[in-house]
Amino acid sequence: MNSERTDYTGQTWIQLVTFRLGREHYGIPVSKVKEIIRPMEACPIPGMAGPVEGVINLRGEIIPVLRIHEVLGVKAGSDQIARKQRVIILDSGEGGFGVTVDEVLEVVKIDEAQIKHSPGVSADHRCEQAILGIVESAGHMVIVLDPAILVSESLEIEELVGR
Repeated sequence: MNSERTDYTGQTWIQLVTFRLGREHYGIPVSKVKEIIRPMEACPIPGMAGPVEGVINLRGEIIPVLRIHEVLGVKAGSDQIARKQRVIILDSGEGGFGVTVDEVLEVVKIDEAQIKHSPGVSADHRCEQAILGIVESAGHMVIVLDPAILVSESLEIEELVGR
């Protein structure tokens, strides 16, 4: 994780943007987040199936938007919380893409040593490599994700970003 910082005690810290999908809490390293926006109407792309919601035009850049709920197998939130939904714009290294989440919670600073290996993820689950671990923060278990791996495991990222 390249958003790590080491302090004078030798501890390595990482900052995570935490968000909610359904009732579960997730985190993504701040270094992977370009910005967080309110949802925009996505233009569907013919032939793009699965979790691709469509593309948005964000200040002249065409950004594919994914329904990350489908990728992770999480039930979408209720209509009551639609006003809290956000799109997290991420940088995969191959280009930008967005993921729709039910609610962005906060940025937390975590001692990297506190991130524990995720038990119970089967090796045949398509998102297994994307789960970096689990950490407790503010009384909740937070699943730490690598968004680039998450997208590349579920989609062909080069096709999405037009490269």
